[in-house]
Amino acid sequence: MLRNEDGVEQIFWSIGRSGPAFYYNIIGGRDNAAGYAQAFVTTASPMATELLVGKLERTLGDAAPMAQVLVRGLVQGPPVAAPVELRLVGPDVDTLRELGGGLMATMTALDTIVLARTTSSGGAPKVVVDVDEAKARALGLDLSAIAGQLQASLEGVTGGSLIEETEQLPVRVRLGDEMRGNLNTIRDLPIISPQGASASASGLFAAVPLSAIADISMLPSDASITRRNGDRVNTVQGFTLRAVLPEEALKEVQADLDASGFELPPGYRLELGGDSDARSNTLGNLLASIGMIVTLTIATIVMTFNSVRLAGVALLVSVLSAGLSLLALAIFQFPFGINAIIGVIGSIGVSINAAIIIMTALQSDEASAAGEPDAMAQVIMNSSRHIVSTTITTVGGFLPLILAGGGFWPPFAMAIAGGVALSTIVSFYFTPAAFKLVYARKKRAETKVIGLQDYTNSKMLEAAQ
Repeated sequence: MLRNEDGVEQIFWSIGRSGPAFYYNIIGGRDNAAGYAQAFVTTASPMATELLVGKLERTLGDAAPMAQVLVRGLVQGPPVAAPVELRLVGPDVDTLRELGGGLMATMTALDTIVLARTTSSGGAPKVVVDVDEAKARALGLDLSAIAGQLQASLEGVTGGSLIEETEQLPVRVRLGDEMRGNLNTIRDLPIISPQGASASASGLFAAVPLSAIADISMLPSDASITRRNGDRVNTVQGFTLRAVLPEEALKEVQADLDASGFELPPGYRLELGGDSDARSNTLGNLLASIGMIVTLTIATIVMTFNSVRLAGVALLVSVLSAGLSLLALAIFQFPFGINAIIGVIGSIGVSINAAIIIMTALQSDEASAAGEPDAMAQVIMNSSRHIVSTTITTVGGFLPLILAGGGFWPPFAMAIAGGVALSTIVSFYFTPAAFKLVYARKKRAETKVIGLQDYTNSKMLEAAQ
């Protein structure tokens, strides 16, 4: 089905284990998982990827109704197991499982959720072999010998290996699927006694069916108990459509739970996980030291200009430049993730630098410092050369990452390049006006006071003479 889709160039499969973590937020950890497979599909263009994911996430699951099929594209953001997660925490496993089933049913009913599952559900069926030890000992068998023969027949024995390109593959010998998958056939599996070799030499088949010495039944296995911070937890995971933000799907789930009157028993609580929780933690770590950084930045600018008002102008420029970086991401439709946030922070530094250049030049010119419009315009024109050259080199340097940076770098590069390019509007139009408003007016007032004091002093000197 994948090969028949338009735009598909290559398909790589990883069978029985997770694929390589080639992208920064891919979560793996699966190994020796017999019922698991992962495919990596490369397409001809980003547009082909969007079209293919949007189609397959709605249709591919119908092709394999006995499996959980999940189609995901590479996304921005912190590594999470699922975009939407609701964690049920409490003491009793059965109650957690029952509550998780209700939450999973709520998620499944939403159109924005393509797949819902829980981490603590009913276990897979297992075959239980209850051996009659008295009958087994009469044949010279013990429990370990019977278990070993069953292991060799059903799971197999590694008898060698072969080399395929750069990988060494084990050769496992076992019964065929038609025998291993039939419970009646398993009941009739021959169990060979220790006297099997001598009996075979005399022409006898020294073996008994498994059902002669054991009762075989199929029972559900107990699910594993997952814990988080020492508490028993059942996490309900929801995977959203490609075009749906995790936060939007989470709000829909919460609205449905409120509408249905969902309540937790005493001693149980509901926690939010997934993309919302991971993003909040990541942003908290990024912004943990923002207070100290802002304080040191303001102190540095105050010492540079010897003016608290100009430091306030620079701080306001940083806020405007951050907004312009976000505007650039929105215009070119890049996702807002952690790398975009880092790019926004980087664009703030370049934008403040341009504002500092202009305000330093205005402050050093006497007529501009007094607020003369013609003088200010001339100073800005002289400073524009440095700002424009910085803008061009910055945008040009990040242009390769924007055009051919894959899925990770374009949002970061656009946040910086777009923010710096748009911040020239702030540098040339907002900064001079703010300078004249908060600094030049004060300068003119100080000049008038000094002039009045000089005039008064001269009159007093004349009167004294």
